[in-house]
Amino acid sequence: MKKIEYKSMFLGVTLGVASVFIILFLLGDVKTEFSVKTGKELANIGKSININIDKTIEDGKEVTNITVVGSGSITKEELDQELERLFKKHGINKNDSNINIDMKINSL
Repeated sequence: MKKIEYKSMFLGVTLGVASVFIILFLLGDVKTEFSVKTGKELANIGKSININIDKTIEDGKEVTNITVVGSGSITKEELDQELERLFKKHGINKNDSNINIDMKINSL
């Protein structure tokens, strides 16, 4: 069985670590950031609503496809209110059978 020479092993590890730091220092400015956040920071998350309205003609009928995507701290009620506002603005009858509505909420 071979005897492990701790002095040589310690010297090798120290030289290896020092060499890595010297190489990184010489190659460029390496910026490292580390942050930890705790608490209730979620109240500051923004809200975003994206609505796409596409009108197409299929089999001689006009079909309206509406895609609603909300993200952040948004609720379904807020998406419904924005959709109602756009229905009134564009003169779209929401009870029409040729309307397809797809709603998605991407929450954090």
